[in-house]
Amino acid sequence: MNSRVKILVLANGVITIREYKPTDRSACIRVFKSNEPLYFAPSELKLLENWLDAKDNEQLAYNNNLDENFYVVEHNSNVVACGGFYITDEKRANMTWGMIERSFHKKGIGKHFLKYRVDEIKYNYPGYIISLDTSQHTFSFFEKQGFSVTKISKDAYGKGLDRYDMIMQ
Repeated sequence: MNSRVKILVLANGVITIREYKPTDRSACIRVFKSNEPLYFAPSELKLLENWLDAKDNEQLAYNNNLDENFYVVEHNSNVVACGGFYITDEKRANMTWGMIERSFHKKGIGKHFLKYRVDEIKYNYPGYIISLDTSQHTFSFFEKQGFSVTKISKDAYGKGLDRYDMIMQ
């Protein structure tokens, strides 16, 4: 799949959305760490590292996936966000590892980045169901972007960090 690079001018600077490359790894880990423990449990870092290992080696992180895509967002040439999606044989696209560096929350980057990923799915996989899972701290953001909660699992990510399964309507 060929992803498109997208450049946007926001009130607080220029952002570029592009495909992840191995040199982005440390920046993605930094973004993750800026969001723990409120948005990610520290135990999830190993799962992210496994995902990045696969991307760095141009492999699928999950054997049952048909395709996986991962992107970064640069703000004035610095990586401030990362995230992607994977495709299953159930005609489903699952958002994964979407995160914005904590100091960039509520600046519009997350909304543009989510829209980019949704547009990539719709363009490359028309008709696929788009789903994600997130926590109680961010589900309302996704509701505002057209997702609805299908299931809540208490403490699924760790003590005090509930999992909200969501689907795009």
